[in-house]
Amino acid sequence: MKKLIVLGLGVGCAAAAVLASRARSSADPRPLAITVDRPLAALKQHLADGGLPAPLAELGPGTEIDLTAAPGERGTEIRLSLSDKRINRTDARQALRTTRQLIETGEVMPPDIPVTRRRTLTSLPLELAIRRSGREGRL
Repeated sequence: MKKLIVLGLGVGCAAAAVLASRARSSADPRPLAITVDRPLAALKQHLADGGLPAPLAELGPGTEIDLTAAPGERGTEIRLSLSDKRINRTDARQALRTTRQLIETGEVMPPDIPVTRRRTLTSLPLELAIRRSGREGRL
């Protein structure tokens, strides 16, 4: 029984450390990047015809977008630089993910339903991580 409690506390501490490190990295000046499964010329034409996808347009004027061909002819790399410190980096990451889904499939897929249904002491860190994963990526 003691091993189970220690394991639960260890998982909780590890999750807290990961979340804290992500919070500290919000002032990171590096650009965010995603790869979209579309050729560069087709994506440039798509953006010229319809403008920026809604998730990126909602970030406002404090962003710079750069399109380059992905290595190995594997689509297009979209780089997003945040020049306005008031734009939340987490929101920018989510906007990039949503943009990728819109460009590749035409719709935004809903997040997965959590597998665990019953709340227990050991499932609380997992529940927190799943809730946060919608904004910070999948586990």
